[in-house]
Amino acid sequence: MAQDNMVLFARKIHFESRWNELYLKNGGMVTPEMSALGDQIKKVIRQILKNQEQPKKNPQDLEYHNYAS
Repeated sequence: MAQDNMVLFARKIHFESRWNELYLKNGGMVTPEMSALGDQIKKVIRQILKNQEQPKKNPQDLEYHNYAS
């Protein structure tokens, strides 16, 4: 799960970087492409939050624990 979160964070950063590049390129105007990127960013953030709410699983004993990461 930690690996999944790292992939999601990397994806979020990628989308945000692309959005920022387009913002600067377009002189501060928001385009439809940027709106689509914004939707992708929101989707990834929701997935990250959803993963953080799930109970942690201890790979040693395959049981869920609040303290396992």
